[in-house]
Amino acid sequence: MMKLLALGMLCLCLLPCTGCSARVERVPVPVPERVLPPASLTRETAVPEWNGVTNGDLSAFAKQLEGAVNRCNADKAELRAWAADTATGPGK
Repeated sequence: MMKLLALGMLCLCLLPCTGCSARVERVPVPVPERVLPPASLTRETAVPEWNGVTNGDLSAFAKQLEGAVNRCNADKAELRAWAADTATGPGK
């Protein structure tokens, strides 16, 4: 008898939940498109290796490091330009 009563109470509790189930409106969820930057802009920048012993070697090494930093900054500038072009591209 208690099982039957418990089953009846469960059905009464679940009955209001079925009232809204016929009016479910499905809204499509847009799938975001993943846009990646060109591979040429994400390559590693070569780090110059120190193998000198004199102050002249140190000066040359500093110039090599400066060149590496300039290449990195150029890549970042190109990435910013790419991002701006992508954000304001056709259809946006």
